[in-house]
Amino acid sequence: MSKQVVSAYQGPGKLLELAMSAVLLALSIVLHFFKLPYPPAPFLKFDGVGIPLAVLALYSLRASVTVLPLVFVGLILLGADIVGAAMKVLAELTTFLPLVFLYNRRLDRMSLIIPPVIASRAASMAILNLIVSPYWLSLTYGWNYEKSFSATIALLPHVALFNAIAASYVTIIGLGTFRVVSKVLGTDRRTR
Repeated sequence: MSKQVVSAYQGPGKLLELAMSAVLLALSIVLHFFKLPYPPAPFLKFDGVGIPLAVLALYSLRASVTVLPLVFVGLILLGADIVGAAMKVLAELTTFLPLVFLYNRRLDRMSLIIPPVIASRAASMAILNLIVSPYWLSLTYGWNYEKSFSATIALLPHVALFNAIAASYVTIIGLGTFRVVSKVLGTDRRTR
């Protein structure tokens, strides 16, 4: 695509941003179909939902935050429960926010970006699971709070490891894809 065409899309209405948002949102929803269970806790499933969202966030943080409610609705329409969909959206948010922050600070080496992104997602999701999961388990299985809390504590190491792995591949693939796409489109802009 020539620079004249790209600059025409960046005019009033930001057609390029809208088109990228629509395409990456659709890709994100499609990638939800392809899941791989995390063996120690099979209810946790790896998927590619966060990769297009990370690419979009690196292009435009505003656009990525704007599509998150649509991702939430899409996940629910595909059969996710409200709590699961909300946790998924929050997990992706806690992945791409530090990714964009670090990338915009000119940190281009993966070794400088991946550890803080992993820490952000793993810690955030461990805390959220500690808060939400005991109530969710109590409501879903009828367990008392103590049993639900004990089960949550027992699962926290798996939740943290699962989220660390997910943050790693989303960061690596998302940033790599963004670099290729931004070179093709000539749109590598660090701050938005």
